[in-house]
Amino acid sequence: MLISLAMKLNHIVGTWFLLLVTGSVFAQVDVEYIGHASFVVESPAGVRVVIDPFNSNRWLGYRYPESVEADLVLVTHPHYDHDASYYWGESVPVFREPGEYRFRDVTLLGVEGKHADPYGKDFAQKNTIWLIEVGGLRIAHIGDNGPLTAANVEALGRVDVLMLPADGDDHILKPEAITAARRDLNDPLVIPMHYRLGGFLDLPRSLGPIDPWLENQEGVVRLDSNRALLTRERDASRKVLVFRPSPDLEVWSEGIVRGWQLLDEARSMMANHPNQMSEVGALVRQAAESAECIAFKFNWARVLAQSGDAKGAVAVLETALARAGRGDWQNRMQARSLLAELYAKDGRVDEAVAQHRIVLQNSYRTELLEKARTYLASR
Repeated sequence: MLISLAMKLNHIVGTWFLLLVTGSVFAQVDVEYIGHASFVVESPAGVRVVIDPFNSNRWLGYRYPESVEADLVLVTHPHYDHDASYYWGESVPVFREPGEYRFRDVTLLGVEGKHADPYGKDFAQKNTIWLIEVGGLRIAHIGDNGPLTAANVEALGRVDVLMLPADGDDHILKPEAITAARRDLNDPLVIPMHYRLGGFLDLPRSLGPIDPWLENQEGVVRLDSNRALLTRERDASRKVLVFRPSPDLEVWSEGIVRGWQLLDEARSMMANHPNQMSEVGALVRQAAESAECIAFKFNWARVLAQSGDAKGAVAVLETALARAGRGDWQNRMQARSLLAELYAKDGRVDEAVAQHRIVLQNSYRTELLEKARTYLASR
């Protein structure tokens, strides 16, 4: 496989090699790494396929760039660090389910997989493995899938490029599962993802950096850029391609950092000192005041509702949803579900129905869906 951008190759004796483009009979495919598990694959015809965009104010410590353009979006599973497809509104098609699809010069195959244990239980562990065939190149993005099964491997067929989670703490896949996937797929070029990026508040703490995993790999190519042009041609000595993250990633604001710190303190206090609810409430309120973040506002509204101030909770939720913008999808649905409950208790049936319908159409969380179905069935 030829890479058209200048790059550095880790050599066993520490020497640096410069790789340059040569002639190729295959089309070149532009692959851009945004960060975490999100990539943009651009076809020779200019179709931009965005994979697994992440929510800006949850877990990772950095925000998704607003400049990313998309013609279609692929989502492997509905976790906040993989599903922020709402950034592009309803004008851009979103593919989530297994199946075969065609979009201009891009062919898509969604293969039914299973989210790695123990995560993903709130949506039955579903995970769609995406195979993108473009310009003669077959790129597989496995999301947070667990070890590939024989059925997964058979369904994928030939894979030229394999995007998979790899980090020093084995958050999703253990090294032996990665080795097995590479062997079973006949040694495709590996692009690691889903690891802690340097320079972003040292978050998330439950993800390890990539370097410990890379130390045990051969043929590691480190790019000086977050983009590369790839073709189907393959140099077997180049086995692992490591991108830099997008230069457009922005570190969290001080308000977001402070808000999550306060919520963590509140959760710890509630777990260890359940009788100190007034202190817990004060911490949650401070978090809500620290930044315009739907997660903070939802938690404050929940405290207000539990303390009997339903009117105050409704006001917080309505304002937060109106300002949500690029806010976390999961907390939006939680906020709407709580708002629906409060509307129903206040006799505002039509408004409760409207909120529950939005939840039913957009949420993946089992408990929220059950609440919505139960209420709507009773009307």
